[in-house]
Amino acid sequence: MKKIIIAITFITSLAAFNLDNPGKAFKKLYALEGTWKMSSKRAVVFEEWKKLNKNHLQGRSYIVRNNDTVVSERISLTNTKAGIIYTSVVEEQNNKKPVAFKMAGQSGYRFVFVNPDHNFPKRIVYNFITPDSLHAYIDDGTEAGKKQNFYYQRQ
Repeated sequence: MKKIIIAITFITSLAAFNLDNPGKAFKKLYALEGTWKMSSKRAVVFEEWKKLNKNHLQGRSYIVRNNDTVVSERISLTNTKAGIIYTSVVEEQNNKKPVAFKMAGQSGYRFVFVNPDHNFPKRIVYNFITPDSLHAYIDDGTEAGKKQNFYYQRQ
């Protein structure tokens, strides 16, 4: 019963979004281009994005700690016939194999990507607060479950 409630909550939260024309939605993702920075007590986290062509953005996330730079994730966003796909390769997870998340919702400059078959995260959200402020988070696909927040500022 608990799984049914979680699934209903997950589907309901996705239904709250409308998905614009994928081409229009993908163009809004161009706002990611550039370098984003988040500081914490332990390290500084960066996410960098480049537009390779009209249907492909490439990114990477890295940590700077004590003058050491460590790439933690390689990311791509691709506009395909099947939809917009967010693909992540995390250095210390999944044997460095890519994990794909499909865009399930977009409203304004808030983008939701899901992979209900992945252990964690099941959902990745990018929400532009302003053109220079980005709140990203990953979660387990439920509103009250496990969640990690990332608050970035454009550099």
